[in-house]
Amino acid sequence: MRVRIASGSRRALIVLCALGGMSVLSVTGTKAQAPAVRPAAADVARATGDVDETERALYAAVRRAPREPSARGALGAWLASRGQLRTGAVLLEEARLFGGDASAIAARLVHVYSWLRDWSSLAALTASPLSVGEKSRAAALADRGSEVIGADSAVVPFAPLEVGALGRLPMVIGSDTLWAEVDPQVEGLVLPGLARGAGIVEIVGEDRRGMVLIVREISLGVLTMRNVPARIDASLGVGRARLGFDLFAMLAPTVDARAGTVTLRRSGRVDERIGAAGIAFVLGFPGVQLAARRGAPMAPIASPAGRSALRGHPWTVDVRRGVIWVQSAP
Repeated sequence: MRVRIASGSRRALIVLCALGGMSVLSVTGTKAQAPAVRPAAADVARATGDVDETERALYAAVRRAPREPSARGALGAWLASRGQLRTGAVLLEEARLFGGDASAIAARLVHVYSWLRDWSSLAALTASPLSVGEKSRAAALADRGSEVIGADSAVVPFAPLEVGALGRLPMVIGSDTLWAEVDPQVEGLVLPGLARGAGIVEIVGEDRRGMVLIVREISLGVLTMRNVPARIDASLGVGRARLGFDLFAMLAPTVDARAGTVTLRRSGRVDERIGAAGIAFVLGFPGVQLAARRGAPMAPIASPAGRSALRGHPWTVDVRRGVIWVQSAP
């Protein structure tokens, strides 16, 4: 596969090589080996920090071969990683219909549909890698739906952390308050056990990773999230939990470390922040990479470089635009 990109750009050539290395469908009358959806473009973007050039190259590949599954799947995976979750899911499904590797595509769609809270699509996913317990949970959530209710927004305490999680905030389950650590490597909710939250935490299955749970309600200030997928991690101390970045980011949070607060928005939407710098991110499902400096490799959000890019100013996660807005000093 060859993608025509303006000459003179070393980054563009790297993207070209990565795209050229993707497998293509063998046309021999039968499908001898279906192509996998590979995150090569995301790897290139992480190495160069140039998300715009990567996106242009992926779109160009699809325009040249609209029904080629590797190109379409790579674009879908990329757009999903940049926060365009619904568009990414559609392209990934189309890549499967065009002959792409159903298992590889399903492995990505599991995360995308979980971020979208599209439990019906998750439950019906072709070649799903979910365990029996996880499939049961997806079916249960498809019947119930997930929602956020309460005020338009909530301001709750937020304590930044310098190692591991980004910070922690109080979360109420039933009559119990836990400190939920916002962990970019986690999706969903992780609880320390079942001793608390009686009547609120429901076991829907079990697999090699342990019990598969649904938490019927969690409260973050005056906001309540209903029907949240969860797991147990017995190594967590009493009163601790992990809040996946998907749950956190989908509330369009604004962290003000100096004030010790985070503003959470029920709609999950935020207007473009006037006067703020937009730092592009790439979702790794799990994990979050930031294009903190132009021309430099992307950095994990929880790394020293990632934390440094956000430190000292209020910052807001804007999933729809694929950026974290960092407000400059007034």
